[in-house]
Amino acid sequence: MELTKNYLNAVLDDLRVQRGDTTDIEVKRSAKELPRDIGATISAFANMPSGGLLILGVDEASDFSISGVSDPATIEAGIVSVTRSTVSPPPQLTTETIHYDGIAVVMVRVASLPAQDKPARYKGEAYLRQADGDYVMSPTDIHMLEVTRLNDVERIQYDAESVPGTSPDDLDDDLTTAFLNRARNTKRLRDQDDLSVLKQLAIVTHSNELTVAGLYALGIYPQGRLPALQVTAAVQLPRDGGNARTQNLRHFDGPLPILLEELMEWTVANLTSRQEYMANGHLRNVLEMPSRAIREAIANALVHRDLGPDTVGYGKSVQIRISEKALTIISPGGLRGLTLSQITSSSPAQVAVNQRLYRIAKDLRTSDGENIIEGEGGGVKEILRSTMESDLRRPRLSDNGVQFVAKLWRGSAFSNEDTAWLKDAADGRELTHLQKQVMLKARDEQPRDIEALRSEFSPLTSEEAREQLSQLVRWHLLETEFDSDARQLGPREEQRVRQPDSNSQTSPVASESDSDSRLTKNAPAVFDAISSGSSTVAAIAESTGLTTRQTRYAIKDLLAHSLILMEGGQGHRTTNYRAS
Repeated sequence: MELTKNYLNAVLDDLRVQRGDTTDIEVKRSAKELPRDIGATISAFANMPSGGLLILGVDEASDFSISGVSDPATIEAGIVSVTRSTVSPPPQLTTETIHYDGIAVVMVRVASLPAQDKPARYKGEAYLRQADGDYVMSPTDIHMLEVTRLNDVERIQYDAESVPGTSPDDLDDDLTTAFLNRARNTKRLRDQDDLSVLKQLAIVTHSNELTVAGLYALGIYPQGRLPALQVTAAVQLPRDGGNARTQNLRHFDGPLPILLEELMEWTVANLTSRQEYMANGHLRNVLEMPSRAIREAIANALVHRDLGPDTVGYGKSVQIRISEKALTIISPGGLRGLTLSQITSSSPAQVAVNQRLYRIAKDLRTSDGENIIEGEGGGVKEILRSTMESDLRRPRLSDNGVQFVAKLWRGSAFSNEDTAWLKDAADGRELTHLQKQVMLKARDEQPRDIEALRSEFSPLTSEEAREQLSQLVRWHLLETEFDSDARQLGPREEQRVRQPDSNSQTSPVASESDSDSRLTKNAPAVFDAISSGSSTVAAIAESTGLTTRQTRYAIKDLLAHSLILMEGGQGHRTTNYRAS
């Protein structure tokens, strides 16, 4: 993604919602000098599968407001100098200075090192990015990076390793019988005896011991031999001063189908449901997030978790947590042979971390007859599509090379105010999630092009995005403008207002011939509020009845036209505005 002002705005909006940095984004105030620990962050980003983004000149403590850096050229040069002199091997950097009405923000893209060059070390220590912090890598973390490097050439098959002391007697009879019946749908296995089929599918070795994949998928009690195959789930309580930190803590065991089934039951029971009327007038219970997204996220974690000695050998298990903000699923081991952008794109992408386990899982069912996996590599795309169709915020997926985290957000992506506005604007039409987001961006004067929207709402294809946007145009809810190929879209013309000439009212509007001087539709009302004495964003929003976001965009437009002056840092709650 190109480092632009629009991209920075989108990143900061996302961070404000999340209320903190992310695994691949770090924000620093850095008004006059670089943070002391900047080298550790660069090391950690270089060790990430897809690198990371560093933003300097933004104050996280003030709701990610733009605070700016005093000397962006010196900051950029300092970043490069620190990287070259203290990080070994140094990763490639891409720097860009973004200007906000005279305030500079420096963005630095840190590229991931090639697998053979990892880990990057800062002052001799290799760092790992977890949540929003940088941590010194443990020996097992470093070894996992080394294993990843070997996998590029040797493809170590941990799921095919034998489990000493096991035999076919350790398999669950009912699960194994049902599995064999489905596996024999393949002509080559149809006439073979049970043990031969089990050996052909890498469930039993030629020495009659179970493989890791076989024990995990079909064993009576896999956790007896491999305790790390258990799953821990808990509800995290808010830190409100009480002593309790979690509730409903459970440790799950059993073979793969049982794990998935029981984890789904626990997760659904600990999320909330609402009652809504169907078209026939009957009430139904609707879970706060789609069950198919939950199922895919849990199944992916179970099937694609790392099964090597650096995770299973050290007791690292799949973890599920429910907080007031999100359902979080953590799986040991990162992606192998794929990147996050590939698994979230509309193009087919399928690489199994555990090939034998993946093959076995395609013929496994839970007690309700549902597949464990479809086997088409579309699990992540289903998570993204189903949450989008349910009007939830886009799930956050992160991979730091040693663990994969899926965070499914609770609560609607739209505020009650936005929902009411959309209902009125749609005039009875049923809008898709993308259409709703575009309508809100148009309302707030945030034009987006089709490629940016496709990326933001992947796995939506360009064709799907174009069709949904064209539908808004046909309904006269949106108009195309700027580029001749209609790649850039903006709000309807009647949503804009123009500046008056010098003989008209005091609210600023441009002459009709001066299209470059157009103001957004809310600018005159905001200008009047400022002229009448309202000076802060909160006071202006209250006076005009606009949302905070609408107010900020109108203020930016008035500043760009030099119609108002800003006193204080951009984004600060105490910043004042007055007519120029």
